[in-house]
Amino acid sequence: QATTPTAFGPISSLLAAMMPSLHRCVGVASVGVRHAQAMTATSDVARTFGAVERFLWRRFSSGVAKAGARPQMVDVGAKAPTIRRARAACRVLVGPEVAEALALGKVAKGDVLTVAEIAGIMAAKKTPDILPLCHPLLLTKVGVECRLDREAGVVEVVADVSCTGLTGVEMESLTAAATAALCIYDMCKPITKGIVITDLRLLSKSGGKSGDFERAIDE
Repeated sequence: QATTPTAFGPISSLLAAMMPSLHRCVGVASVGVRHAQAMTATSDVARTFGAVERFLWRRFSSGVAKAGARPQMVDVGAKAPTIRRARAACRVLVGPEVAEALALGKVAKGDVLTVAEIAGIMAAKKTPDILPLCHPLLLTKVGVECRLDREAGVVEVVADVSCTGLTGVEMESLTAAATAALCIYDMCKPITKGIVITDLRLLSKSGGKSGDFERAIDE
């Protein structure tokens, strides 16, 4: 015999309480009784749904609070503007066939590396639209370079982002590098679906309270 889980017992009770109100709404609509009665029945349903919503919020927001702070953009208003810079990189393992096509300019969609660089620049400016808790920043420089190593069958992507602001641009540089790599995949996938994007990483950052960071060359 199926049983209702203890955690959701109150939900079942609330849903059961909704049914008379829903039936009244249907009855009102079917026999065409006064508008005031229809509004009363609709209000009953709205109150019941509100009760369900409040119960769910109390039930599960408490669990979120125990696990960690509620999602929010961190307040950086007290910080002083400083020059911020971050560099990020990744590798696109395109393989010999795609590398040959890139070197000879024979990819059907056009100049892959140039388009990928532009895509990375555009993505850096859209980072807060992709990552919801990032602050919108007035970027002063975004550069993306895609370098083909024909013999290795690899495209090295490096993004360099700067601003004068209250918070860093690490995520903008990582977003730029990742998007450039995805653009390479998109434009080259008719040749092969086996392209691999790997080693997305922050190379360096400077500025801000946390200080500078420089990744070791062999990392």
